[in-house]
Amino acid sequence: MLVLSRGKNQSVIIGDEITVKIEEIRTGGEDRHLAGMSVRLGFETPSYVVIVRSELLNKRSDDSRTAEVADRPRRSSGAIVDIPEARAFLQIQAPPKVPVRHNGTPIAGSILEDSEGGPGQQPKMAYRINCVKEDRIAVCHNITIAILDFYQFVFDE
Repeated sequence: MLVLSRGKNQSVIIGDEITVKIEEIRTGGEDRHLAGMSVRLGFETPSYVVIVRSELLNKRSDDSRTAEVADRPRRSSGAIVDIPEARAFLQIQAPPKVPVRHNGTPIAGSILEDSEGGPGQQPKMAYRINCVKEDRIAVCHNITIAILDFYQFVFDE
């Protein structure tokens, strides 16, 4: 299982046609937002399916590994705190022919208005899913996305 942490408005690209975006993360009965909150997603896919963090697609291919490490901001000291009772609002974009299930139940999507490109491009469906810890989203018949946990980085004072 591949495990990636994602924050609000970050996404993951699965293969060439499927995008998973974290639209929002909320916690508690009051649906409050916390700064710096993330969700850990687990991906189970066949070995031939490529999974890429979307920000890596935007990097220039001529960047050296040394430059990438040097450009990273230094993280302050602190701790990772588990956030109970959190929810993530995911948006999954996939071709209409790809079935999507939430905890085994098929879900309905809507056609993205801006996905109708030029000739040869298929429209995409958008599925908006409200997830809690340990939910499972099945895309196609051989890709599973698991919501593993929610956490927040808390800086030392």
